[in-house]
Amino acid sequence: MVNSNIYNEDELNPPNWINEEFFKRILDKTESESVKINTLLLSPGTLKNDHYSSVLFRAKLNYALCSKPKEEKTLSFIMKTEPNVDGIKKDKMKQLPLFETEIRMYTKVLPKIEAELRAIGDKTVLSPKLFHYSLQSPQCVVFEDLVADGYSTINNRRGTLEEVKLALLKLAKIHAITFKLAREGDQVVNSFHKHFINTVDIPNFPVLRDGIKLTKEIVRDAPDLEEYLPHIEAAEKFLIPKALDVLNAYTNGKRSGIQVLNHGDVHVKNVMVKNGDSKLRELLLLDYQLSIFGSAAIDLHYVFVMFYSPDMRRDHMDELLYYYITNFQDTLRRVQYRGHIPTITEFRAELQEHRHWGLFLLFTLLIFNYGFVDDSIEVYKLVESDAERRAYYTKSKIVNELRVLLPRFLHLGYFEQ
Repeated sequence: MVNSNIYNEDELNPPNWINEEFFKRILDKTESESVKINTLLLSPGTLKNDHYSSVLFRAKLNYALCSKPKEEKTLSFIMKTEPNVDGIKKDKMKQLPLFETEIRMYTKVLPKIEAELRAIGDKTVLSPKLFHYSLQSPQCVVFEDLVADGYSTINNRRGTLEEVKLALLKLAKIHAITFKLAREGDQVVNSFHKHFINTVDIPNFPVLRDGIKLTKEIVRDAPDLEEYLPHIEAAEKFLIPKALDVLNAYTNGKRSGIQVLNHGDVHVKNVMVKNGDSKLRELLLLDYQLSIFGSAAIDLHYVFVMFYSPDMRRDHMDELLYYYITNFQDTLRRVQYRGHIPTITEFRAELQEHRHWGLFLLFTLLIFNYGFVDDSIEVYKLVESDAERRAYYTKSKIVNELRVLLPRFLHLGYFEQ
């Protein structure tokens, strides 16, 4: 019996088309001959709060090649498909090209990046193996099940400094190789233009529309933060258009100097880790559904708000940025890139130029940085309910962190137009 309390409700009952016949077609292609499935066990693919935009199932199969019926094999898949239950999630997510973006990343871009790395002897793995995909409704992708290979999610805790650094290392390599490819005229890497924030209709997407409004209410109720209210009110007049500028650079002609293919959604729920002998052995980035070509500041501001812990934002910001930049630079040198390699100063200028994106993320998404590691809240409620977001601010430690971040952002000029 599946424990319905720890899984997303829409993952408890797989639709009828996810069946033995579906997986037999995948296995026939994988094995290059016909197979007979002996057993198929379907279960939810993740725990509650692990994701929102898609529906995930785990499929465990026992099967045999028709030519060797007595030699049973076992294989486990993770399947991601579009929401099928009527409601806000289904209505909002169908606006986004999530599966198209991820499939293009897995089939057109990630293999190209890994080929560049393999050519210099770098065996970095950037993603799980893709077995099947379809853009026909219902859209889906089928990956290897990393749990079967010893990986685990990071559940109800922050990423450690070591884990965050390994994620930044992977990100730096993706950015560096796509920076090189784009500079060399590659037409694929620079063709990703849609993030969820520049695709949805923000006036009809409350979690994005009302982030500044909610922050103002929280600041107004904290006497020691009231001095920041005029700055927030001034920024409210221009912040969303300024934030969208960095995402829409392909159309508005405002592309800056360090253009890369961003992952777009790096946070604690979009990585899996593999440990051995009490040490971190590997980390994989997951969910390339929001990948977008543009300033490296898109990912760098995003990981600051969405992936770093409060301690990292307070005490390790410069260290982590330096770690990312030096690995970006080192990757370009190792692949013998002949053009100009961006300096630390240039990266910092890039982040400053797109400071409004960072401020917008602080006001709209910082709450999810907390919600992802708090099993007392269901993330979908934070997405869908203004009342839940307001209530969560009052009982979490977000206000305490605003006491650290608001003066820092003020001193860095983030509130200036």
